[in-house]
Amino acid sequence: MQRMTMVLVLMFLAAMAAAEVNDVNANSGLVKVPDTYVLIVSGINKDPEEQQSKDRAVIKLRKFFEKNKKVQSGWLKVMVCESSFAKKGSEISTAANIEKMLSSFAKQVGESDRFIFYYVGQANVVVDKLRINLPGSDITSEELGGWIKQIKASSVLVVLDCPGAGMAIKHLNGPGRIIVCGSRSDQLYSTRFSDYFVPAIDNITSDTDGDLRVSLLEAFTSASMQIDDLYREGDLLKTETPILEDNGDGVPSQQPWRYEKDKNDGAAASKFFFSE
Repeated sequence: MQRMTMVLVLMFLAAMAAAEVNDVNANSGLVKVPDTYVLIVSGINKDPEEQQSKDRAVIKLRKFFEKNKKVQSGWLKVMVCESSFAKKGSEISTAANIEKMLSSFAKQVGESDRFIFYYVGQANVVVDKLRINLPGSDITSEELGGWIKQIKASSVLVVLDCPGAGMAIKHLNGPGRIIVCGSRSDQLYSTRFSDYFVPAIDNITSDTDGDLRVSLLEAFTSASMQIDDLYREGDLLKTETPILEDNGDGVPSQQPWRYEKDKNDGAAASKFFFSE
């Protein structure tokens, strides 16, 4: 009897200790860091050299997110065209496959989680609609926006590195959304945004505020500056201007790093870290 009584006392003390730990966590304001789900898509490209550049971006993105502890196995999906040298371990980026995958994410991703959609490839504008060029049928930005809106994550990042990308903002923006475009809606030539943006997210030299982390805004700023240098040093007419929208008004900014002064886009991007 005494032994049973002692066991019951120990169980009671353990329960009290656990309750105290929970109280401490609650009072200290500790919250669960959200899980991150990622879908990377690459479309078709008729230029072999340009296709290789896009494939390299896909491979670097895949490796980066595979190292991210908040992106568990099964939460990172990659889709490419049949001829891509990033094909291993990927699915084919048809419209039907993308719609199916986004529907699957919609069932997995919780409201407290984050979702990242990254497209790098070709696109064209037809009758004021952005058409993303894929194997088989293209998809419009309106269709993509509808599929992504099924996902109830509190934080959604959409990156479109393609010609005319800014045309998609009206179909993608909203509360909790950050939209990054490699070009404005009136810029219809091939883009090189990912060539600079993808390395920047994993390069500590992009960190300008000294907190030893690279924010989305810092990576965007680094890529934008390098693209400016590319055209200026080559004395070329600039055909791509990265833009960012993160305040939900549907009007993107070309200089979101000025958000404190301009009271415009950039604040949410400054608090978004890929490593979390």
